[in-house]
Amino acid sequence: MERSRHPGWAVVGAVAAGGAIGTLLRWLLVAPVPESGSPVAGWISLGLVNLTGSFLLGLLAAISSRRTLPRWLVAGLGVGVLGAYTSLSAVVLAATVAPAFGITGFIQTGSPGGITLIAALTGTLLALAAGAALGTACAAAGLRLGGWSSGLDSDTSGSSGGQR
Repeated sequence: MERSRHPGWAVVGAVAAGGAIGTLLRWLLVAPVPESGSPVAGWISLGLVNLTGSFLLGLLAAISSRRTLPRWLVAGLGVGVLGAYTSLSAVVLAATVAPAFGITGFIQTGSPGGITLIAALTGTLLALAAGAALGTACAAAGLRLGGWSSGLDSDTSGSSGGQR
């Protein structure tokens, strides 16, 4: 008998509820940041949200690899809460960066702002690279704190008996 591809209504409901909670948590953390006209405050709050989310996703992965947790709980916390908590970063980043560098005027009017556009794109790529590196480090820290082991540390015989 073939297994159904539908994840089950408990999983779907947990992800939906978790998504609402994660979105609310993100808004509660980012909304109080004062608008100073500089994108730095927004970038800092965005970075903190994404780095804490990466850490917590790593921690959840480690804990769920060591303990048997209900599928709906892992999906609700991981995909739902933490997925919503760490999403929309590109939209927020673009909305923050574009006005600060005058990109919206360049795009709308076709004005000669090539240097501004190149500087903004370079800054965005550097921010994304730094975010990826720091996010990976935070996820690794969460995995380590949660006691996750790849099985490579303790299994030197080449057998597949290690934890995953």
